[in-house]
Amino acid sequence: MKLKSLFKFLGLQKPIPYTYLPDENHIEILNCWTNDAEKIWHYRRLKRQFSHLLTAENSLLISSVFGPKELIKKSKSRIKLFYTGENVMRYREYKDHCKHIADIAIGFDYIDHEHYQRFPYWMEHMFHSETDSQLIRTMISNFVNRDICKDEDKKFTSLVCSHDDGKIRTILFNSLSKIDQVDSGGKYMNNTPALKTVFNDDKGRFIGHYKFNICPENSNETGYVTEKVFEAIKNNTIPIYWGSNNNPEPDVLNKGAILFYNGPDSLAGLNKQVEELHRNPKLYQEFLSQPKFQPHAAEYIIHQFDSLESKIQRLLSKNL
Repeated sequence: MKLKSLFKFLGLQKPIPYTYLPDENHIEILNCWTNDAEKIWHYRRLKRQFSHLLTAENSLLISSVFGPKELIKKSKSRIKLFYTGENVMRYREYKDHCKHIADIAIGFDYIDHEHYQRFPYWMEHMFHSETDSQLIRTMISNFVNRDICKDEDKKFTSLVCSHDDGKIRTILFNSLSKIDQVDSGGKYMNNTPALKTVFNDDKGRFIGHYKFNICPENSNETGYVTEKVFEAIKNNTIPIYWGSNNNPEPDVLNKGAILFYNGPDSLAGLNKQVEELHRNPKLYQEFLSQPKFQPHAAEYIIHQFDSLESKIQRLLSKNL
């Protein structure tokens, strides 16, 4: 047993200090990645949608994984919301999504529970906090920016990342480099200054000047899908992806428009497919022109938004 766990088991752990400090909108922030509430998508969304229900007696907590669960238990907010855009298997204390502490838990997992709503991180990344149903439909219909770079002017493959804990990016970088030059514009394996000097740190424009983009997740867990594959699609480059058991967002994305890494045994076939597309402009254009989304993608996304908000509406309206 680890020393910290032993102290907790013996009741020797120092109490965690807590002070109830909701802001002027009657929203409390705990264990989030920032103390600046305005940087938190769900804060901006809830403040906009439910200001008429939030009061000193009807306050709401927004909490996440970046601190001790004990603080969430101690919170004096009337409604407790737990949210994570992270893979909770990396934060073992939170692998239950706080479903028995929070009034509503939000995450990427597919969980059937009355206190849970699936709302993966890519949704808040791709849609701003004031998004409504019509705007979602419009954005999905016009999602791909095809004006960044002509296909015939595109370079081979891009990578933008700051680390590679799982080594998948390194494997793909090294393997695809046998075909042509892979340009890494981020901190990790950097070999070009273009992201900063040419594109002013605009990742979308940078990757849009390449035929392919290496964009695996940091970890592989069913449902764990971040913005990475969507950024590649939006900027008109073919994603080379790994994650969510290689079935990312089946209600939203067309898998046929994505290339997948599926372990070391898949590298030869993946390289062959990439090289064929790279050397044959007609094949590349045909692949890139495929529909990116399922026919019902917009309605699925709208349903997730509506479902989340109706659950919060019920919680804030209860006993008023």
